[in-house]
Amino acid sequence: MALHPYIRFLGGLPQFEIDHHAGTAIELRSGVVVAKYEGEKPHHPHCLALTWPGQPAGQPVLVSATKYVPLQVGEAIKLGAPRAELLEASRHIFVEAGEWH
Repeated sequence: MALHPYIRFLGGLPQFEIDHHAGTAIELRSGVVVAKYEGEKPHHPHCLALTWPGQPAGQPVLVSATKYVPLQVGEAIKLGAPRAELLEASRHIFVEAGEWH
């Protein structure tokens, strides 16, 4: 299964692990499962579906990747990830995700 660029990017951050079988990223501190939202409109293409442990799988919380990804980049920097490298990579992820089919 090819990973969506958002999932691949998040999985590279120190606070995440990728579940390749499910095509999701798991936030290691909270257990939240992050997936690319593939549902119906009106949600834009930069939408992620978040499911916390104990939450019904069919009722994810939908969030904007344009807010969630930078928030997680900031958290990764606090955890010691290389700031300049991570900020540069995060600038490109939205373009790459927009080109994903």
